[in-house]
Amino acid sequence: MACNTRMIRPDDFEVFAQVPGIACVARDEELRLFWCSPSFYRIAGKVEHANQMIGTTLSDVLPPSAAQERGKVQRRVIETGEVTSHYQFSADSRVMCTIFPLDEAAFGHRGIFAVMKDSPVDERLGLDRELPVLSTPNLYELNALSPRELEVLHHVAVGLATQEIAEKLFRAHKTVEHHINSIHSKLGTHSRAQLVRWTTERGIQSFSTEEWMSILEGADGLRKEVVPSDGESVE
Repeated sequence: MACNTRMIRPDDFEVFAQVPGIACVARDEELRLFWCSPSFYRIAGKVEHANQMIGTTLSDVLPPSAAQERGKVQRRVIETGEVTSHYQFSADSRVMCTIFPLDEAAFGHRGIFAVMKDSPVDERLGLDRELPVLSTPNLYELNALSPRELEVLHHVAVGLATQEIAEKLFRAHKTVEHHINSIHSKLGTHSRAQLVRWTTERGIQSFSTEEWMSILEGADGLRKEVVPSDGESVE
């Protein structure tokens, strides 16, 4: 799932920082953050405390299993010197993350440069390979939904009717209706069309059933872990 590429140099930072619609971070070989783009600060909600983010590690801003999964990917890039891409579900949105190795000679140390962008639609058509999906999401509004409601939400997103969802889950039609009404209440939607639009804007429909179930399993595990007190990362 990786390919060779030119390593990132210091003068690349300013170029990436000016590209709209993406967030970028640079981490050293200990995975400590030493630079990030203005858009990353805004997404992370840390504009007023930007300097406090410098020096933080994934473990400082993410629950243990999420930090471990992302750290494993980033360390592999450092060790292999190869770029890699994957999808993840961050801040209730489908995100594509591409991780580049740093040019050790230019920086004086090894590290990674991660570029993240929203990917609400299926981009497989433009890719020459399937990309993996991280199983540990960052849920915000969706954190209020139960595991069953999150499962129903994906079925709604891909266009299944209520009866089709009931048959798929081996549940009564009224039970599924109850789940959907509860989802409306928690997300502030008032119709099936609004709910479908909500999910489409966040790319939920672009995850396969298997990918979404893996994300739900990861979300269940994260709920049992303690979230760092200084906030969450979009990484």
